[in-house]
Amino acid sequence: MENKNNIIVRTATAADKHYAETITTEMEESAKARGTGIAKRSPEYIQQKTEEGKSVIAVTTDGTWVGFCYIEAWEHEKYVANSGLIVSPAFRKSGVAKDIKRKIFNLSRQKYPNAKIFGL
Repeated sequence: MENKNNIIVRTATAADKHYAETITTEMEESAKARGTGIAKRSPEYIQQKTEEGKSVIAVTTDGTWVGFCYIEAWEHEKYVANSGLIVSPAFRKSGVAKDIKRKIFNLSRQKYPNAKIFGL
C-alpha cells in the first residue's frame, strides 16, 4: 500500500465491488470528453476483475474513489496488458496515475512473471 496525501493505492478486493458503477461511469465520461472511442466496460466486468485480484484501486483514507486500473491476459498468459487506467477528475495531476501504474505493473509481474507486459 502507498499513502500519499491520504490516498491509498492497493490491489482491489471483492469488498471494492461497490465502486464498479462509479468507475465505469467515469471511464465513459472521460472517453466522451476526449472524443475517443474507448470500449465501454460494464460494472460486472470491473467487479469480476476485482474478484479475480486483477486490478488496482486508489481510494482516500475516508473511502472516496480516486482511481483504477486492471489486468488483461491472453495467449495462455503469455501476454498481459494493463488497461482501463482512470483517475477521478478531482485527483488528476496529483501523481496518483503514476502510483497506480507502478502498482499494476508490480501486480502483473507477480501474477504473470513470464508474460510480456503492455500498456505502461
